[in-house]
Amino acid sequence: MLTLNLLDPAASDIAFERFTFPDGQPHLRIRPERLPDNRDNCRIITRIANSDDLLVALLAQQTLSTSGVERIHLVISYLLGARMDRVMTTGEPFSLRVIANIINMAGFHRVTVFDPHSNVSTALLDRSYAIDNIQFVRDAIQADQARYPADAWCLVSPDAGALKKVHEVAQVIGADDVVECLKSRDVKTGKLSGFKVFADDLGGKTCYIADDICDGGGTFTGIAEALKTHNAGRIVLIVSHGIFSKGFSLAGIDAIYTTDSYRTFDYASDSFTVLPVMAYLTR
Repeated sequence: MLTLNLLDPAASDIAFERFTFPDGQPHLRIRPERLPDNRDNCRIITRIANSDDLLVALLAQQTLSTSGVERIHLVISYLLGARMDRVMTTGEPFSLRVIANIINMAGFHRVTVFDPHSNVSTALLDRSYAIDNIQFVRDAIQADQARYPADAWCLVSPDAGALKKVHEVAQVIGADDVVECLKSRDVKTGKLSGFKVFADDLGGKTCYIADDICDGGGTFTGIAEALKTHNAGRIVLIVSHGIFSKGFSLAGIDAIYTTDSYRTFDYASDSFTVLPVMAYLTR
């Protein structure tokens, strides 16, 4: 299957130009000679981190469709609105439903999303499937233990929402120990409080916190502080989608592993590792 790779133009089978008009409108151009000869199937790989990304993906689909490509598969590394998977408070939108409705109108043959925030994403998107985070978490743990071998380690679920995923990861990768944590969030203000760790003495174990998204990082700094009171050793954060709106240094976190699903990074550090998301999108 040929690929139109909006994440990495150099790796795209179908060459294209992406640019923005002076009025701010994003645009995409595929010259006729760059279109594939075999037009039965095509895959568009992209992130949808903002409205421009969404529009360009739809423009790409429309261009390919009108050029005779019959089945177009959309592969999304990061899905805009996925965290707003319900009406949080009165007066706020169900953002994920809005985004899903727009994508559905394009009529993609298939839609695949890397580690969506919840199964509401695939429930709302037509003909959609999720790529789980299991291989990514496995790769991150192996990379970390190659640097810092640990005799004993555990997976940490940072909150109730992550618990099912973390247990699924643990079962596949053979983790013997899962530590469950809880937090409280004021949905009106976003303020976090009441971090709890359901474990006794962790005995200096390396703790791998696994989750889908890190935005400001408040959840993870709160969990790290609570883990330390239970005698945790190194604390490592593994997140599929790294936003890091408040920077790359999180109090109490010794190392971070993420992907470039949401953004590209020009930041490098011994304690900050980016695993290319393409390895998980094309499995």
